[in-house]
Amino acid sequence: MSEKPAAVVIAGGPAPPVNWARPILEGASLIFCADSGLHLCLECGFQPDMLVGDLDSVEPEKLAGLARPRHGVEQHPADKNQSDLDLTLRALARHYQGRVDILAALGGRLDHALFNLCAVLFQGRQLGLKLRVLDPETLVFPLESEELQLENLIGATCSILPLGEALQGVDLNGFRYPLRDEPLGHRQTRGLSNQIESSPASIRIRSGQALVVISKGLSKSQPK
Repeated sequence: MSEKPAAVVIAGGPAPPVNWARPILEGASLIFCADSGLHLCLECGFQPDMLVGDLDSVEPEKLAGLARPRHGVEQHPADKNQSDLDLTLRALARHYQGRVDILAALGGRLDHALFNLCAVLFQGRQLGLKLRVLDPETLVFPLESEELQLENLIGATCSILPLGEALQGVDLNGFRYPLRDEPLGHRQTRGLSNQIESSPASIRIRSGQALVVISKGLSKSQPK
């Protein structure tokens, strides 16, 4: 039985090219926009299923001309304790459980990008969402005491950044530099710039949390 298409959340960071984003949105099961993520959605020719945020960055004419989204518009005050992306993922989880691709969450302000990667990504498990962040040249997965399968990424560069304590029991298969049940230290650079040599490749960790960052060649081959 084939896995259902991923939902897509468009964050409010710098927008990727329309010709790259449009095919991803075409295959989405749901499209939720965080604040100015609405702009990219409309430029690609789609209406969102829900718009969430304080809407301070949405162009008024685009908001005025928006058809009523299927799941509505959830507007929050500008003075709030959560980011627009955080609120959008929580809203999505009320309607959907499964894979989610997040667009427009990298670049722009460094603090926003870091929080998107180090805080928001790891909320997915609690919300019932399997999250990843992607743009034309980068793909980021959260990894937490589990196995990650990587398909159609031969030649891409993969870096594994431990968060918090060292990773234990790391296995890398299909990489130029494999590991077999080894630790990967926190605040060390050993996990930087490995290369994927086969498909599928896999990463498994027995304990710990990490960000898996894949770059180079993603614009040529859209990953599964």
